[in-house]
Amino acid sequence: MPPRSKVYELPAEVRDQLNEKLVSSGFQDYTGLAEWLESNGYKISRSSVARYGSDLQQEFEEAMGDVRKTTELARALTAEQEDESGALLDATARIVQDQLLRISIAMRKAEEDPAKAAKQLGSVTKALADIGRVSLSQKKWARELRVEVAAEAAAAAEGAMASQGMSRDAIDAIKRDILGIA
Repeated sequence: MPPRSKVYELPAEVRDQLNEKLVSSGFQDYTGLAEWLESNGYKISRSSVARYGSDLQQEFEEAMGDVRKTTELARALTAEQEDESGALLDATARIVQDQLLRISIAMRKAEEDPAKAAKQLGSVTKALADIGRVSLSQKKWARELRVEVAAEAAAAAEGAMASQGMSRDAIDAIKRDILGIA
């Protein structure tokens, strides 16, 4: 296993600035970034910055690809239907859960301080719990909506069948079928 990159030893604020500079420069000018780090008191070679930048670029491109796919999925779902079942929210929640799991794995790899990693993991866990609550609430709402729609359909069918002279037993049987009652 190769030694851990010295970039991960940088304070979080400096590493965040480096990440911003890498993204805004289009993942170029590693010599300039190594010089910038050195001017701030951190001696990290150009090749270390380049390896770190290459890994970050790959993660960035994967994340942007996921965003594009999600955006296209959302457009397709909303164009086809009004999404009363919450399929869009469910798909979004799954994507966010996947990203949070990736983040937690990356944090474990990058963080040397167990207390800091545990605190960050706590934030990720809270976000996952929040997504779970939103997803459950959406599913509960969708289930309640289906019951309400079925009740309205049963009432409308009952009125129509009664006006056509159907027997009460036949009406009740059809109504039970609509409502899903055995």
